[in-house]
Amino acid sequence: MAWRHSFRSLLRSPAMKPVHVLFTLALSITTGACVPQPRYDAAVKDATDARLALDAKQKELARVTADLAACTGKPVPTDHSSELAAQLAELSRQKAAAEARVALFNDFIAKFKKMIDAGKVSIHVRRGRIVLTLHNDVLFDEGKTDLKPAGKQALTEIGHTLGTVGSRSFQVSGHTDNLPIKTRDYASNWELSTERAVVVVKFLSLQGVSPNVLSAAGYGEFDPVAPNSDAAGRTKNRRIEISLVPNIEELISLPELKGDAPPSTPGS
Repeated sequence: MAWRHSFRSLLRSPAMKPVHVLFTLALSITTGACVPQPRYDAAVKDATDARLALDAKQKELARVTADLAACTGKPVPTDHSSELAAQLAELSRQKAAAEARVALFNDFIAKFKKMIDAGKVSIHVRRGRIVLTLHNDVLFDEGKTDLKPAGKQALTEIGHTLGTVGSRSFQVSGHTDNLPIKTRDYASNWELSTERAVVVVKFLSLQGVSPNVLSAAGYGEFDPVAPNSDAAGRTKNRRIEISLVPNIEELISLPELKGDAPPSTPGS
């Protein structure tokens, strides 16, 4: 009888619980043995719980797989463990980068809190970049590129703060409303917005911000943040933005390109 005892012990082990349940039910049917109701109910409950647990695991796996596919833009392989591991690693990297950007944004809010509370600047995220905005009415007179005293004071505070941010680059961009300008100095809003951005870059460099991390751009009226249909909207569009340029490692990896770029045609 020793083999029977060992067999029963094996069936009752945790690893063999589903087999134990099925064996018990099958034995009761084939031999006509009478299984006590409590024992039968317990066996059915064990089988049901095991099935529910398996279903829950499968649903969780399906959810994670769907999230991974959405983040990477690629279908998740079902039979290539190395490729799946690489995608999971990429998802983890992107999550860490997103958390770092949130921390950086909160740090900027803290650094410029006094200026934000005073209404001198606003900070937000636009097109994936942290952007500090100053209105042109504070910095410049209409159609001019000479900094006003209030503008110099605001940029002095900003320059000193930006100087404490290490290993980052900043793009200063000028923006206007859609009212056309054509003067002896500026043929269009593009020239005006670009010159204003250059003026701000030069002033920031005098406040200790390294010229190596500064660039200037002019968008004219072609990147509005509000409708130009009324005075309030046009006021919002006349602005200088100082954007934090993302580091390359913060960018989501680009999909692989197929083949080489076509050679350029002579004279093109």
